Amino acid sequence: MRPPVSLDSISPQTALVEQAVAWLAGRIAADEPSPPDARIVADAVALADAQPAMGALVAVGTRLIAVARKAAVEEATAAETRERLALALATWHTDFQAASEAIVRESATLLPGSPWIATTTRSSLVERALLAAHTKGHPVKVLLSESRPMNEGIGLAKTLAEAGVPSWFAVDAALPLLLPQAGAVWIGVDAVREKSFVTKAGTYALLLVARELNVPAYAFAQRAKFLPDRCVRLTLPRRAASEVWEDAPPLVSVVNLPFEEVPLALVRGVLTEGGFLSAREIEDAAGSAPVAEELLQPPQPSPA
Repeated sequence: MRPPVSLDSISPQTALVEQAVAWLAGRIAADEPSPPDARIVADAVALADAQPAMGALVAVGTRLIAVARKAAVEEATAAETRERLALALATWHTDFQAASEAIVRESATLLPGSPWIATTTRSSLVERALLAAHTKGHPVKVLLSESRPMNEGIGLAKTLAEAGVPSWFAVDAALPLLLPQAGAVWIGVDAVREKSFVTKAGTYALLLVARELNVPAYAFAQRAKFLPDRCVRLTLPRRAASEVWEDAPPLVSVVNLPFEEVPLALVRGVLTEGGFLSAREIEDAAGSAPVAEELLQPPQPSPA
């Protein structure tokens, strides 16, 4: 069964995690002829491949596969296995939500002296951190961009405006021109590798400008998004050309690459639920992150 998150090109990863957890809960509860331990492996693989740039989906799949394997070794009944899987999913989900809350709380330590903070795309963590700072009375102002091709930045700008947070909104290519005004750059990420992180395309160029201007940049990520480099199932997918240009002429090949991999050297570090991690700490944490064997390898090509 194809997970519904595969059809979502707009939602930030936290929202996609909520969708994924709901889908997995339904799949676990389903009383189907196939054994639940075997079915959850297939579901975990399908989920990871539905949004292959998103580390948290690999993490939740890894957790459920471990529980399913243990249940099989202990010869648990199908009902017992489903119960164990449901509990593991609920616990993982609660931990992920608690991690998000902790990062938002700790984000106050990264507030710059200037009220202006630059960001791109629409990260749930960054959005919540900005709103939390505003609620606590910090004079936050935001520099942001449209985030083509799906324009997620518009949704962020609207949410900030409704909360009373001023912002300057620019086209993607012009956001670096606003950075001399910024006191910091806050970036939400989709996955953290040992020496890099995956995020929305266009961030690399933005952070290069930030480095030249000596504007500090910080990444925000739950530890569930950390993956070792040996997990090559994590990839940068292409998406439908129609998202960029629906009626392009026949000789124009539209390339829609929504994600890119950015060196960790371009940020001061990563804010996690366990605190702020430096590059060396990130390398150790990502390198030791568990990944199920079934989720380490790249997807197999479909038979012709």
